[in-house]
Amino acid sequence: MLRFALNGRFTARKLTGQERFARELILELDKLPEAEEFVLVVPEYASSIPELKRIPVVKYGKVKSHLWEQISFYRYIKKNRLLSINLTTTCPFFSPDIVCIHDAAYYEISDLLTKTLYGKLSTAWHRLLAWGSARWAKKILTVSHYSKNRLSEILKISKERIEIIYDAWQHFNRVGYDDEIFSCLPACVKKKEYVLALSSLLPQKNFVWIKEVAKRNSDLQFVVCGKVVNLSSCSEQDLKCDNVHFTGYISDAQVKSLMSNCMAFIHPAIYEGFGIPPLEALSCGAKVIVSNATCLPELYEDSVYYIDPYNYDVNLKELLGKTVAPSEKILKKFDWGREAKKLVKIVKKIRCL
Repeated sequence: MLRFALNGRFTARKLTGQERFARELILELDKLPEAEEFVLVVPEYASSIPELKRIPVVKYGKVKSHLWEQISFYRYIKKNRLLSINLTTTCPFFSPDIVCIHDAAYYEISDLLTKTLYGKLSTAWHRLLAWGSARWAKKILTVSHYSKNRLSEILKISKERIEIIYDAWQHFNRVGYDDEIFSCLPACVKKKEYVLALSSLLPQKNFVWIKEVAKRNSDLQFVVCGKVVNLSSCSEQDLKCDNVHFTGYISDAQVKSLMSNCMAFIHPAIYEGFGIPPLEALSCGAKVIVSNATCLPELYEDSVYYIDPYNYDVNLKELLGKTVAPSEKILKKFDWGREAKKLVKIVKKIRCL
């Protein structure tokens, strides 16, 4: 019997962190006996629908962008008397039901996110949705204890209403390698001799740090995978440096090849809800450098190298000469299948209310 409608707006968006979270959890839900209680509802124009065997997929509504959730998805769940499960922060305002708010960035670093008109509008909209979720959602999910504590304090809701569903990395096992990416890079970028970073160039990802550290480590090459987005007031030109090379948006197979052959993977974010790329890099056997900000020490413990995201005076070779713990413990800590089972337990409790 159908009871829950999975918000499939992510299937019409580019695959980044939150979309990955939704996609992988749903793929794992599809393997469970309880799959028959879920339906994935997607826009009619969805272009990246996961292949599911047990969870039915319904294409419904042609309304674009955020309005699809507020009109089409909302209409569907009310018409069919289903509870909504929203895994990528946004949700129907009047029926959030179960919603994963990945972080509190729109409150804690709003000064960084409101430097453009798009950023101002996006911040206001996400704050409104979070306000509604805090009041009407039956359960709020998030992806780290750090985010749980901050959301509880900021939205003034009890911690008992918030459950943690972690991100994971096993999707990377399905990805092959594409070494052709090296032919697209300058000849000075040699295997095992470059530092790699992967993300959109959102301001909180702190890619200015990479530019400044690259200047101070001029004997190293830095490869940055990602594109400037509307929330950012900077451009690739702003971040340009002789030993920093941008690839733009590339395939997972190309990313995996770069991660497997880098000297180190670096993630200097000043704010993060979780951060999947460092976990993917660890799964490839790469040395990983992350900032000591927000949730990152909680998640990665002593298996990575830490930097201060506001301090540019870092000798990377010296840092990487230090000893860190093996990555096996961290990789075992995060598993999509385990998190999907956790989600089922949560929705079962709500179903019994």
